[in-house]
Parts: sequence; C-alpha cells; structure tokens
Amino acid sequence: MRFGAVALLGLAATAVQAESLTSAMTYAYENNPQIASSFLSVRAARQGVRAAEGALLPTIGAAASVGHTWSNVPTRGGFNDSIGLQYDQTLFNNNASSAAIQAAEATYDAAVYGSKNTEQNVLLSVVQAYVNVVTNRRIVEIRRESIGFVEAQVRSARDRLELGEGTRLDVSQADARLAQSSASYQAAINNLRTSEANYQRWVGHAPGNLSGGYNYSSLLPSSLAAALSRATTDHPALLASAAQIRAAQHSYDETVSSFGPNLSLTGQVGASGFTGGAVGTEASVSLRLSIPIYTPKRDPAIESANIGQIQSQLEGLSNRDQIVEAVQQAWSGIEAMTAQIESATAAVAASRLALQAVIDQNELGQATTLDVLDARASVATVEEGLITAQSQRTIAAYSLIAAMGSLSAQELGLPVQPRTAEGEVVVPVVAPAQTDAWGNLR
Repeated sequence: MRFGAVALLGLAATAVQAESLTSAMTYAYENNPQIASSFLSVRAARQGVRAAEGALLPTIGAAASVGHTWSNVPTRGGFNDSIGLQYDQTLFNNNASSAAIQAAEATYDAAVYGSKNTEQNVLLSVVQAYVNVVTNRRIVEIRRESIGFVEAQVRSARDRLELGEGTRLDVSQADARLAQSSASYQAAINNLRTSEANYQRWVGHAPGNLSGGYNYSSLLPSSLAAALSRATTDHPALLASAAQIRAAQHSYDETVSSFGPNLSLTGQVGASGFTGGAVGTEASVSLRLSIPIYTPKRDPAIESANIGQIQSQLEGLSNRDQIVEAVQQAWSGIEAMTAQIESATAAVAASRLALQAVIDQNELGQATTLDVLDARASVATVEEGLITAQSQRTIAAYSLIAAMGSLSAQELGLPVQPRTAEGEVVVPVVAPAQTDAWGNLR
C-alpha cells in the first residue's frame, strides 16, 4: 500500500513538472535572442529619429589656436593666437529636415512592427518545434511497441518450428520483419533527436516532459473571409511595409528639398593677441542664403530615391500576396487534416479489429505469421498517420493564427512581463498609500 502511494506521488510530480506549450512560448519570449535583437533594432531606429531632429538644433563650438609666421616684411611676422566661440543654426532648408524627421519616424514605426513580426515568427517556430517533439516521441513509442510485438512473433515462430508446427520460412520472415522494425525504430530516434535539437534552438533549453495539450480554438476565425480580413488589416508585416513606404516617400521629399534654398545663421565671438601683449576682442553675426540656380543634369540621388520609393511599394504588394497565400494554405491545411483525422481514427479502430482477427486465425492455423506481422504493421502505420494528422492540424491552426497577425504574447495571454516597443519592462506604478489626517493608513 505504501509503494502504491509513493508511485501515485511520483506520477503527480511528473505531471506537475510537464512543460506546456504556453510555458515553452513564455520562456522563448523572454530568452530568445532573435526577439531581443528585434528590440535593439527598434532602439536603433529611435536614435535615428533623434539624429534627424538634431539637424534643426543649433551647434555651439569652441576653438583656440596659436602659431608663428615668418615674413621678410617685419610687420607681417610674429606670433598669432585666437580663442573664441561659434554658433551655427539652420533656419530654413526647404523643409528637408522636416522630411528627414518624418522618414526617421516612419522607419521607427517599421522597426516596431518588424519586431512584432519577429515575435510571431519565433513563437510559431516554438509551436512547430514543440509539436514535432511530442509527435516524434509518440512515433518512437509506437515503433518500440512494434519491435516488442515482432520479437514475440519471432519467439512464437521458433517455438512452433521446434514443435514441428511451423516452418523455417515463418521464422525467416519474422526475423526479416524484426530487422525492418529495428531500422524503422532507429529512424524514428534520429528524427526525435533532430526535433529535440530544433526545440532547444527556439525555446532555449532541452525539452523535458511535454504535456502535449493545445488550446487554440478561441483564436481561430469563423471563416476564411474573416481570416483574410484580419490578416490584410492587422498583420505586423503589412503594417511594417506600409511604414517603409512612408519612409521611402519622405526620403524622396528630403532628397528633392535638398536642392532648394538654404538659410543659416552664424555667430562668432572671440579674443586674440595674448602672445603679443595687445588683447583684442571681436564678435560677428551673419546670415547666409544659398539658392541653387542651375545644375547641368538631374542629380542621381533624386532618381535613386524615386526607385527606392517604387521598390518599397512593390515589396509591400509582395508581402500582402504572401500573407494571403499563408492564410489560404493554413485554412486548407486545417480542413484537410480534420478530414484526415476522422478517416485515420476510423482506420485505427478497424485495423485493430483486423489484427485481433488475424491473431485468432493464426492460433487456429488459418493465418501465417507473416499475416499477423502485416496486420500489426498496418495498425502501426494508421496510428502514425493519425498522430501525424493531429500534429499537422495543430501546426496549421497556429500557422493560421500567425498569418492573421494574432500570434503574439499579448493575444495568446502568455504570463510575461509587459514590455515597451523597445523591449524595456514596464514597471507598474504603485499608487501611494492613503492616510488620514494623523498619518495612519486607511
């Protein structure tokens, strides 16, 4: 009785330690280097906005010099020195700086949406890795059971041969099927090792005991039309493409504006004559206006900016086509795998009944050992087909969610700390404790 209690406790502990898909995605979100790198890309884009804004700000610099001049004219030689400050500011540059700021802000938006798209891609890869490990482990177990069954048939065939009730052909066929089963089992082991390595790559640690439970039904759309509408409106890759188009347009405006008038202000104040004993100070202020009148040919920078604008629009259309295709493929995959699951479920039940019937016939001498082995192989094949169809349906479902732009930590409800677009953890503001007139907590 005590042993039974210990065994139950061990099973309970194993169940508690099983890692769910939600736990795997949570760990990946917090530790995956691709997601962390995407946050850094957003931060870098933020610095681009600050750099563009700095073009309208004044610059102040200090300079000092000392030297000596030799000349055959005595009044022109001797030591010279100076020290001073200079102030420079662009007052007007044909709105080129304004266009540069807008381009930088659009680039920042593209980086934000690109980071969200990276998050989706990583989480989808985690789902695929998780499902593949669970599936390959079940296939390994099925093929291990097949080896045990074939080994039992080999022993039975040899026993019947010794009793004079069987033939060497039965033994040879059983041995050959055992060799095939062992090779098939080793192939399943190799597939499992590959999937476990892929799991460690995307999740960030080796797979332990995986629960294999999936909960995605609430995220699936009601129809293909609804999925396409959501995808073409909210997918972060499309939003990033739209932002890149805006950035290219503003970059074109900046390039064109740079060929317009420019007005700048310069101010200087300084002193000189320290080495000569007669110190003097001077100050100046000036406005400089430059207006281009004629250029011999169209500057290639304008054409390059125009090409970049057209190219960004074409890339946006290409991204839209890819997303629409992904939605349609995932939707078709769900429907196909659902039908295949129904068929495979019926096939498993039928093949098991057929196997039992062949075993009964073999005991009565009406079926050979090879018939039994063929029937058992058929059971294993349809069981693997059912498991594969179930896993493919799960992957197709999450692929559809990702194609709609909904496979994010927020929409999945992952238990992660909220972060800003640049990856900084949002610390919740704690409301100050309320006290009464005497300072006591209410």
